[in-house]
Parts: sequence; structure tokens; C-alpha cells
Amino acid sequence: MRFLIIFYFLASISVCNAQSQGIVYYGHIESPGKSGPAGLDFNAYLAFDKEASYYVTAKDSLENQSELEKQQTKEVNGKTQIYLGKHTLPQGKQVYYNRQKDSLWWNKKYKEPVYGREKREKINWKLESETKTFGGLTCHKATGVFRGKTYTAWYTKKIPLPYGPWKLQGLPGLILEAYDEKKEMYLYFKSVEYPTQQNLIVGPIVKPKEDSKYNWISIDEYKELLEKIVEKNKTKAILIAKQMGGDVTVNSGGIETLSVELFN
Repeated sequence: MRFLIIFYFLASISVCNAQSQGIVYYGHIESPGKSGPAGLDFNAYLAFDKEASYYVTAKDSLENQSELEKQQTKEVNGKTQIYLGKHTLPQGKQVYYNRQKDSLWWNKKYKEPVYGREKREKINWKLESETKTFGGLTCHKATGVFRGKTYTAWYTKKIPLPYGPWKLQGLPGLILEAYDEKKEMYLYFKSVEYPTQQNLIVGPIVKPKEDSKYNWISIDEYKELLEKIVEKNKTKAILIAKQMGGDVTVNSGGIETLSVELFN
């Protein structure tokens, strides 16, 4: 009898954990300085349970590479945007959020991998009365400033977990869509499964073995690295622009571009 009680107790915990799991699919566009959603459009998803969330985009397996290659050149406001290099990564660009530690872990990649961690930056969200419906779920509007940009987020109280795409966290419900005032960071809703029947792993970011020599860096260390990379690539970008006729904005390196990486 005691064994049966323990078995049913463990089974009930497993059922509760499964019922709390979900996944949201998004489109992810980053276009710093472009005054609109002018960058490449990547697939993304957010997997979550009660303890943590895991967001990933620009991942090889999420994209049709042949189709993505066709998007290397885009016309924006009469100018040509050129995207050079590989735009996705095998592991993608990831952000993992742990509620208990209230911290974020993330990765980016230039010529060498970059792995960062930071305490979650609290956003003083203003809850608005306006509502919209996404995927059959009523969502409420909220606005808040995150690292100098004002973001609008649409969150649903039907999933009362404080997660969102990328690094946007802290609302009384799951964020299904979010963007800044110019939609230069545009995270738009595609679909949601909650609870989901998928066997999700909402785990921390694991470094590939070949990247194990690189330490986790702080957000301040990352900003210093970013400044060095921007300076190093300015000359290259200007030269390419001149070769293209002088009326061209150039992003060198796909998702490792100067402009995209300004979103830290």
C-alpha cells in the first residue's frame, strides 16, 4: 500500500508538470536603425514550464536554408540591405530564464562563441486596458522600457507564467507578441500549444564540447566586446558600401552583423 501511495504521488507530480508545459511559435525580426521590421525573418519558439523558459531563433533546423538564402538582399526605403555570410547557427541564438535564480543565460556567435549570463533586468511594465486575441487567447497590452527602448507586449492571463520571447519577462501572463516602438525588434505570434503533448526539455544552455574553453561573461563584458567588434567592422562595412555604389547599407555576417548585435 505504501508503494502504491508513493507511485500515485510521483505520477501526479509528472502529470502536473506535463500540464504546465507549453510552447509558443514566433517570427523573429531584428532591424536596428532601420525604422521598421526590415531584417531577415527567422522562425523562433519559446518552450516553458513552471520553473523556466527556453527561447531559440536563427537555428539551422528551424529554417529552410535555400529559402533563407534568397532573402540575403532586401529593399528598404529605397536602399538595398545586403546580408553576407551564414545567417543561422546549429544551436541557434538562445535565451534561457530560470525563475528561482531570476537569471538569464544566452549565447551569440561571432568568429568565436560568446556565452553570457546576467540577472534579469526588471521592466516596469505599465498594464493597459486594450486587448487583442492571438490564437484564441485574449491578450492584454503592456508597455515598458528595456535598455533604452519602449516595448509593447501582449500577454495572456490564461497562461499565468511570467515568460516572454527573447529577454522580455515579468508580466502576469505569457507574452505572445512584442515589439519596440519602431518594430526594429519585432517578435510576432504564430501559434501556441498549452498544455502541449510534446515532450519538451526546458533546460539550460549547454555548450558544445568545442566551445567549452570559453567562459560565461557578464553583460558588461559583452558590451565591451561588442564595442571592439563594431570598431573592427566599420571599415569593412564602409568599403563594401562604396563598392556597391555608395547608397547601400551593409550588414556583414548575417546574424553576426553590427546592427543586429546592438540588441544585447
